[in-house]
Amino acid sequence: MDVHAGESVFISGGTGSLGAMAIPVAKSLGLHVYTNGSGDNEERVRKLGAEKFIDYRKENYADVLSGVDHVLDTLGDRELPNEFKVLKEGGNLVSLRGMPNGRFARRSGMPLFKRLLFQAAGRKYDRMAAVKKQTYDFLFVHEDGSQLDRIGRLFDKENPLETSIDTAFAFDEINKALDKVKQGKSKGKTILTFE
Repeated sequence: MDVHAGESVFISGGTGSLGAMAIPVAKSLGLHVYTNGSGDNEERVRKLGAEKFIDYRKENYADVLSGVDHVLDTLGDRELPNEFKVLKEGGNLVSLRGMPNGRFARRSGMPLFKRLLFQAAGRKYDRMAAVKKQTYDFLFVHEDGSQLDRIGRLFDKENPLETSIDTAFAFDEINKALDKVKQGKSKGKTILTFE
């Protein structure tokens, strides 16, 4: 996602684990950050840097937002039509949960057969994007030292990365921690501590 300070980004599901990590990064890049989620998380997410919060129980973000420069999808297939709707003409949607497409396969250096396979698999999203000259990119999230280094340089002691921690467990309580994560109702990260 090629972003510039002053542009806007909608981060779907900003109250979730991935969205809540993306918000402070986007804010530190000078973006106007909009997100949605359950209303009881609004204060927490605003503290992370969201300027606009839409409670999905009260209103649909697709009825409230329009002309957004970028969308970061953390919810997947069922939300993509609405995400394209709020995206401006020529905007970019990056999905962490959608379907890989041909652009993903080319960027990843895959052989021709796999590029064709992913091109066919992601055609639905590429067509949605083409309606308003938008782009659709799938991003496979994995550890990448150079990306982590770039993000790390955005934050320091004077400008720390704001995070949301739900619960901390001692390492010997790892099964409790895993159960908590499986429930999917966390309001931030579940942390293991080593003493």
